[in-house]
Amino acid sequence: MKTLITLIVTTVMTFLSSTLFANEMEGPVKFAKVETIVDHYIDATLRGNIELVDHMFTNDFYYSTPNSRSSENIKKKAMVKYLKSLKNVKMECESDYKFIEKNEDCSIVQITTTFENFTRNDYVTLCNSKDGWKISNVVVTYPIK
Repeated sequence: MKTLITLIVTTVMTFLSSTLFANEMEGPVKFAKVETIVDHYIDATLRGNIELVDHMFTNDFYYSTPNSRSSENIKKKAMVKYLKSLKNVKMECESDYKFIEKNEDCSIVQITTTFENFTRNDYVTLCNSKDGWKISNVVVTYPIK
């Protein structure tokens, strides 16, 4: 009888621990809505909240800032490192976003950030994959007032 109880308890504990471990392995953005990822991007870039920066970009992510004659391109690793350097740094600005295109597979969002002396537009492309919504690229522009 003791052996049977031990066997049952061991089986249940093994099942529970493997289930809990499997749930921890899921990406924290897997079931997040596209709006949630946009909010986390804004929080990371403008408010220094870096909680999900390791998880919200695709592996082939790139960030581009077109200048007058050239374009500065930044890959995922450099972007994550940069955002982590901004931990707890809060920018003095106002931001708002609107969807330019939104569907189940891919969305494009315009994030407008207004600082005291200039405005910045981030055009963010997000794709929905097996890992959930992730940012695949960002193009930043500075419109002339």
